[in-house]
Amino acid sequence: MVQSKKVHAIINPHAGYGKAGKRWPLILEYLQSSGFDVTWRLTERRWHASDIAQEYAREGARLIISVGGEGVMNEIVNGLFNYKKTSGTMPTLAMIPAGTGTDLSRTLHISKEYRKAVDLIKNGREMLMDAGRMVFEREGRTWTRYFINAADTGLGGAVARLSNSLPKVLGGFLTFLLASLAALLSFRRMKLQIWVDDKLVDSGLMTIVGALNGQYFGGGMHAAPMAVVDDGIMEFMYVKDTNFIKFISKVLARVYAGEHLAYHKVYLCKGRQLKVVSEKVFLAEVDGEVERARTIHLDIVPKSVSILVAK
Repeated sequence: MVQSKKVHAIINPHAGYGKAGKRWPLILEYLQSSGFDVTWRLTERRWHASDIAQEYAREGARLIISVGGEGVMNEIVNGLFNYKKTSGTMPTLAMIPAGTGTDLSRTLHISKEYRKAVDLIKNGREMLMDAGRMVFEREGRTWTRYFINAADTGLGGAVARLSNSLPKVLGGFLTFLLASLAALLSFRRMKLQIWVDDKLVDSGLMTIVGALNGQYFGGGMHAAPMAVVDDGIMEFMYVKDTNFIKFISKVLARVYAGEHLAYHKVYLCKGRQLKVVSEKVFLAEVDGEVERARTIHLDIVPKSVSILVAK
């Protein structure tokens, strides 16, 4: 692990329906009693975590702790990739899961119990994990966003938009399940082209197209049981030509147990690059945050993020 006891924490106090903010004093006390000298800040707006992470990095931070859900971690990662463009380096990351979406922590076996998460920070090891880089195109404009767990287009974007508006007191599982059911009621499949590693692999009416680095997304859906976060490969998955009833019974009802891949309308391919093209603007979801685009280009950035995991 990082030898210095000096750590920098970024906390989204609203994560998990305010759970992160309420628990932070207890987390801070336990960090300090565990021998850490903690510099910390609460986020106050969207993308604030990105700005704070870059400030910390410029000040020489060696370890940044994300306290919250997937959203704050994603902002931190994006901020540090921006910092890396000029510095060539970035600090090591650690997680104390305290949000609605804690799917990456499931893959990395990081406990939601804050004392265990802090103990891992104290005794864990550094692992270099892959990240995904997505370039969005819409109406002549392009922009880039990084992710380390999962991204998808189609239904996933609609679910993320709804789940972000639901009361998080329901917890991650119910929030994402209810958002998925509600989104399905109004969702219309989109005609998309899917390219993997510069080859057209399919086109037609798609419900969802996902890119998974971690094994879980959507509040516990075991979407990619075979995924490995540091193998230089991403799992690309899509569902094509299925209806409302079949999607619920064959995909949604089975995905939490990782059994959805048995359905013949679920397609899986592995690769390093993904392109999704549509005639219309579609919603995309990146580690739980929503974007709108007509074309996305995704490529993997192998072993680019240092993160603390259990020995």
